[in-house]
Amino acid sequence: MKSLLIILLGTVMFFSQNNRFIYEVKYKKDSTSKEITRENYYLDITKDDLAYYNRLNYINDSIFSVTGQYTSGRLTSFLIKKNNSNIFQNYEYIGDATFYKLSEEPKQQWTITDSIKVSNNFRLQKASTQFGGRNWIAWFTKDIPMPYGPYKFNGLPGLIMELYDTQKNYYFNVIKSEKIPDDYKRNSLNNYILRAIPVTQKDLNKLRLDLYSNPFKYVLNGNLTMREGQKLLLEDGTVLSKEQLKPAEGNERKKIKAFNNPIELDKVVKYP
Repeated sequence: MKSLLIILLGTVMFFSQNNRFIYEVKYKKDSTSKEITRENYYLDITKDDLAYYNRLNYINDSIFSVTGQYTSGRLTSFLIKKNNSNIFQNYEYIGDATFYKLSEEPKQQWTITDSIKVSNNFRLQKASTQFGGRNWIAWFTKDIPMPYGPYKFNGLPGLIMELYDTQKNYYFNVIKSEKIPDDYKRNSLNNYILRAIPVTQKDLNKLRLDLYSNPFKYVLNGNLTMREGQKLLLEDGTVLSKEQLKPAEGNERKKIKAFNNPIELDKVVKYP
């Protein structure tokens, strides 16, 4: 953690430059299960915008910079916010080979307390809010005067270093910080942004229900072409040929329905 401290102190001194904060995220996809998913998410704060995305996109960009080609790995949703706007652009991926774009201004009414703790030589202050159908606790630091945090959380007088809901379904923690190279380009995100389809939350919920009814429609209706002998790799590692897709629909519906615990619980889709 010593290297983290040194890098972060550099960030405090030059916070007007481009900075990346890496959050370890632990969460339950299924509220009825004890299984914990662990992933790293990147929060890029630049002179132009803010981007919050899964590490898989960073890996894809790294491969693209060397090979000039994208990998066929798992796709994940991400967020972009321009510095001259309070609107977050949510690029949602629901599993049908398409990204959908929602625009919203997420606001949190924070209650800042007098509770203080020191972590890795940073003075953290406690705050609480209600957002997305959950009660949240945040520990932020004025040592890094950036009013942002993971996901859509914003509005505190310092970077959110630690965040969790009171039921402990989601936990975010900064594990590393680094300068963003001047020549770094978000190739994968930019590629998805160009092809994203604008929708409302109501539209997106309907699309999720449609996908539940026909989990592999994007393959079976020809939107995603599978060559002869080619197989489809699912998020959980399952590999299916085109002939196996129809019989596998029931199991895929179970997996879709099991993701009943999104960050914004008030947006959960009620599947039949």
